[in-house]
Amino acid sequence: MNTARPARPSLPRAARLVLLAALSAGALGLSGCGGGVSVGVGIEAGYGSSHDAPPTVSMSLSTASGAGGTTVRLSASPRDDYAITQVDFEMVYPGGAVQHLGSVRRPPWVLDISLPYGTGGSVLSLRARAWDDAGQSGLSGWSGISVY
Repeated sequence: MNTARPARPSLPRAARLVLLAALSAGALGLSGCGGGVSVGVGIEAGYGSSHDAPPTVSMSLSTASGAGGTTVRLSASPRDDYAITQVDFEMVYPGGAVQHLGSVRRPPWVLDISLPYGTGGSVLSLRARAWDDAGQSGLSGWSGISVY
C-alpha cells in the first residue's frame, strides 16, 4: 500500500518569499469588503504625482551695492521634497529686460557675477529659480542691488 502524500501544487519558492515579504511589510493594502477581503497594491509615484511639491528657494547677495565691474556672489538655498537638479539666476535691468546669468547644477548653489557697466545710479533686481527632478520650479523673491 502506498502511504506517500500526493504533491500539492504551490508557488515557486522565489514567488512565495516575495509574497510573504510584501505581506509582512504591509506593502499590500488589505481592506474588508462585504463578505471577503480585497487585496490592492499601492504605488506612490514621485514624478508628477499630486504629492510632489515644487521646490522653494531663497537667495542672498554678498553685497547690497557696488560699482560696475564689482564681483557679487549670489547664493541660493533651494529645498525640495525629492531632489534639486538645477538653480538658475536671473537679473532684471532698468526698463524690464531679463537676463539669464547662469545655472548651477550641484551644491554649493553659488554663482559669481560682475555688475554691469553703464547701469550706475540704478537698482538691479536679481532672483533664483530652483528646479526639481520632476521638472517643477520655484522662484525666490527679488533682491535688489544698487549700482553706483
